Formats: sequence, structure tokens, C-alpha cells
Amino acid sequence: MDERSYDTPDETGSSCFCASLPDLAVVHMGGDGTDERVFATFEIARDHGGDLWWLYLSRCSACGQDWMVAQEERIYDDYYLRRLDPAVAQRIVTEQVWPDEFITYERVLKIGRTMSWPFTYLERLSPALVDTAKDLRRERPEITVLEIAHLLGVPPGCAAQLLQA
Repeated sequence: MDERSYDTPDETGSSCFCASLPDLAVVHMGGDGTDERVFATFEIARDHGGDLWWLYLSRCSACGQDWMVAQEERIYDDYYLRRLDPAVAQRIVTEQVWPDEFITYERVLKIGRTMSWPFTYLERLSPALVDTAKDLRRERPEITVLEIAHLLGVPPGCAAQLLQA
């Protein structure tokens, strides 16, 4: 898990945080306001939209760095950012050709599972859990209950209940 804190802009005096972020970064939503500080200079250059509601391309208005962003607000409450080179970003903007890394919600949750921790729901059959379990099954019908349980951070029995809800 990435425990870095992005509290100050980089050492060069830039008003952005791009240089301090790793190539694949996790920025937690809410809390101490880190997300607001990191995203203060980000502007959406292309929103994927449609079934891939979590995915968009941002460009830093301070340094020009392009970032592919997956906004995961159901299970992990995180933003996952992938630093992009200009040619890849240009293909997204002009041809709507996206890198595969965040192209399915399952891939986003796998990144979340390795870089973060799932939210603990007090309501066992929370709509967010139910919707996500069903989305995972719809996205990949052969996904197992064990895989879903792992991605959501719930016991297998709970994952089975989520799919039946």
C-alpha cells in the first residue's frame, strides 16, 4: 500500500504535486484534503463516460503532465492515477483509445486491493456492495464468488449473498 503523503508541492517550487507522485499513485478521497490539493491543478481532458463511468484523462494545468484517472468511490474511496506520456494521452483525446490498465472495474478493484484497503460496511447488503458484485459478474460472468469476495474485502458467504440480493 502507498502510505505516502502528498502534503506539499514538489521541491522545484511548482504549484502542482505531479513530480512527487509515483507513476501509479493512489490518492485517498476525503479525510485530510490531500485529494483536493493534488487535484487542484488537474483539468479533465477527456471523460470516458458510458459504462466506464470511473475513467477519465486529466492534464495538470501547472506542468502539463497527463494522468489517466480511475475514480473508485464504492469500495476503496480512492483515485488511482497513471502517469501518461504525451503520445498515449493524445491517442485518448483524438481516437478514444485508452490503455488497458483501468479499462474494467475489476482491474480497478484489483489495483485497489493491492494499493489500498476496502471500506468496512456496517450494512452487510449495502447497495454499493450489491451493485459492485453484480457489476463484476456482468462484466465477467465467469468470475467466482471467491474472486468477488477478495476484491470487495468481504467473506465469501457475504459475496454470495450480494449476488443473490
